[in-house]
Amino acid sequence: MGEPLPLSDLERYFFDLYGYVVRHDALSPAEVDDLNAAIDRLGVAPPGSSLESQRFVGFLEREQVFRDLIDHEGVLEAIIEMCGPTARLDHAYGIIMAPGTDGLGLHGGGTPHDPAQFYDVRGTRMYNGLVAVQWALVDHNPGDGGFCCVPGSHRANFARPAGHPRSWVVDVPMLAGDVVIFTEALTHGTSSWRAPYTRRSMLYKYAPGHSSWGIQYQSTLAALAASGLLTERQQRLMQIPAVSPHKTVR
Repeated sequence: MGEPLPLSDLERYFFDLYGYVVRHDALSPAEVDDLNAAIDRLGVAPPGSSLESQRFVGFLEREQVFRDLIDHEGVLEAIIEMCGPTARLDHAYGIIMAPGTDGLGLHGGGTPHDPAQFYDVRGTRMYNGLVAVQWALVDHNPGDGGFCCVPGSHRANFARPAGHPRSWVVDVPMLAGDVVIFTEALTHGTSSWRAPYTRRSMLYKYAPGHSSWGIQYQSTLAALAASGLLTERQQRLMQIPAVSPHKTVR
């Protein structure tokens, strides 16, 4: 673990303007290698064309290297600013995509309002619903596909029209070890994977302490929180969704 890395003024401005921000080299080459080796040990089935075959779960309880991402210093301070001092990990999954396959289509956007996936700024403080952290474990070069979005759409006051130009959609290139943090209020999706190797990414999604996007807490995260495998800070990041009482992450 390195030093805590809060959002810089430049990152905060970019995130407010575009709805996402990329941090380069957030993972060391050794961390990338360890995560890829851990995925190999999971024995994940080769991905097909269906979305279900491209996602895998059940890894947090299996390998320490996955648990280390929960409160990784490369993103923790940013998550606390975006989701508040009682931020919580809502759910997590991995993505693997074979060359030539499609991913999840465009979804999300500032309008219509979604009480679990929103973006707002009051004064000098931002408020988010679900915030996604996507760790790149292989290179996503320009033209390869992967994470894509309509920049600025988290602020849209009108619903995204049908038949909009493809030029509105921007692919976000990343190298192995980079991380992209984005609000789920952003219109985003996954472009077809065109690299000659399998795509690998890890998705950790965080929410304000009072919010739960899904029902994963009762079925998965509660058991992990009680397993003894987590640090005290990680346990605070896995509190049951509530308004009060609720411990702050720090």
